Amino acid sequence: MTSRFVPALTLALVMGCGSAGAEKGAADLTPPTLTDAPSARVEVATVSLIPAVRRLELPGEVKASADANLAAPLGGFVEDVLVKEGQSVRRGQLLARVDVASREAQLRVAEAQAAQAKAELDRAIALADGLSGQARLNVETQAKIAEANVELARINLRRAMIVAPFAGKIAKVNVEEGEVVAPGAPAMRLVAVDPALIELSVSDIDVAQLEEGQAVRFTSLSSPLVVDGVVQRRGVAADLGTRTWTVEVAVPNADGALMPGMLGRVSLERTLSESGVLIPQDWIVTRASSRGVFLLGEDDVARWRDLEIEAFLTDQALIRSGLNEGDVVVSAGHRELAEGDALYVVRRGVCCEAGRVKY
Repeated sequence: MTSRFVPALTLALVMGCGSAGAEKGAADLTPPTLTDAPSARVEVATVSLIPAVRRLELPGEVKASADANLAAPLGGFVEDVLVKEGQSVRRGQLLARVDVASREAQLRVAEAQAAQAKAELDRAIALADGLSGQARLNVETQAKIAEANVELARINLRRAMIVAPFAGKIAKVNVEEGEVVAPGAPAMRLVAVDPALIELSVSDIDVAQLEEGQAVRFTSLSSPLVVDGVVQRRGVAADLGTRTWTVEVAVPNADGALMPGMLGRVSLERTLSESGVLIPQDWIVTRASSRGVFLLGEDDVARWRDLEIEAFLTDQALIRSGLNEGDVVVSAGHRELAEGDALYVVRRGVCCEAGRVKY
């Protein structure tokens, strides 16, 4: 009798528990109360106006401003070598004589032939109608050929005498008196070292900072010499192998202290703004259609500000518009921010000193 009621009692208990569980489940569906999202931890810096100076330092090699290998085009017997290595020479100075005697003899022969041809032409003119037209033409042609041979002999004589095409120093003498040299064989090397040229290989990032006529400073690595110079030439196209531009800087070198092959560094400074807003490039956030920074708003939230950039100076950016003196920029923790995010400032500073925030 008792066993009949046990299942019923059990079922009642189960049903009671199910009802309580259902009530608890219904209570769990109630939306919880949302608490405020935590503030983003950031660092900020107050913008101040400072001079914007573009600085650049590049390695360079000293080159001669003019460099020529001199030779006698026709070669021959070396009669005289009139200079030594290291000797300074002036423009037009005679440096060596190569087979001058034979060239002088050839000139005398050509002049004699020209004189004979001229005499025959004068006689033909005197005879007037005594010569046929063809004979008259032949005499005139021979006279012209003789005159051309004289001019050719004079050219060969001039080229047998090696002269300095510009003022400079003899860097190398390759011949000795009494030698016989081949046509065009280099006899000596002449270099001009005042002014000296400093050759630079400049990347595409830096080449835009250099302009012809711009003042620069050269510091020698092999001596304490520091000298001011100017950019003389900037290449118009990059070398396809190195993807760099060749830039030449001219520096005075009256005493010859700078010699071709020496190494040094060329530095320059150019003031872009006496008083401008200059911030680290890392602060700038790039979006699909704009670039800008996040500011610390009055209510301690992130406020987006679009920027217009004037120029990049290494790792700094000169701002044309968008920031003013006194604006407080988020300098760290800004990469994940969105407009209106709450901010918690962990450190404040002033921008900038030598490109760094001063705290």
